[in-house]
Amino acid sequence: MNQLLVIEGITVRRDTDGRYCLNDLHYAAIQSGLNARTKEPSKFLANSQINELVQELTVTQNMGIAPVSTVRGGQQQGTYVFKELVYAYAMWISPAFNLKVIRTFDALASQDNHHHFSEQVQAGVIILESAAKLLNLSNSSKLAGLQKLQQFAGIPNIMPVYAIDAPSDAVDGSSRSTKALSYLLKDHGIGLSANQVYRQLEKIGIIEHKQRPSRSGVGGIKQFWSLSAKGCMYGKNITSPANPRETQPHFFESKFHSLLKLLETVS
Repeated sequence: MNQLLVIEGITVRRDTDGRYCLNDLHYAAIQSGLNARTKEPSKFLANSQINELVQELTVTQNMGIAPVSTVRGGQQQGTYVFKELVYAYAMWISPAFNLKVIRTFDALASQDNHHHFSEQVQAGVIILESAAKLLNLSNSSKLAGLQKLQQFAGIPNIMPVYAIDAPSDAVDGSSRSTKALSYLLKDHGIGLSANQVYRQLEKIGIIEHKQRPSRSGVGGIKQFWSLSAKGCMYGKNITSPANPRETQPHFFESKFHSLLKLLETVS
């Protein structure tokens, strides 16, 4: 929680270790109209029960930081304490002031959570954009990623249900049907494996090898195939059903004959 704690218009200072200034809280209690002038921090800390709480915090926090620190002189003058002692001090002043302090802390925590959530969504968008450029993801794959981010963020369903996937030279704005390479080879009676054809396509820059960290991979690396920017004229990269961290090339059926002609040029 890095935001300022403000009660009754009084900003409660914090020291470099994150402790809160009881003197500022005392002033805030007076500002709130409570009869708190005699509730000085020194009297609070002289209480035997509070001393026991300080000792308990010293033992259980185990952070190498004293629960209470007093600064004498200068702009930071005051007594600084852990948050637990802030609650205890507020209750010592009055139940009403204690509630005010608790609700202020709760509001700050809520703001922090919202800020953290926003950062997560923003990070997701940045990662998706980077992955889309790096892996030449199809529009439908990018849309699927955005839809997942939308669900995570709890945003109403404002995205379209489909995206147009077409060759990069298409001008009509219509999607084209695609298939995995192994199915297309079988449909056309070509007696080659998908891996054999991938290696041929790699030679002419249609396909490229990508890699990702993997415990089961050779040397901690798993390789997979991905269409290059040039290859996006003949197909699209979708998220692999085997692993969402990989792409799987799919080829436009309408462009497969053109792709076969390219293969004839490979020596």
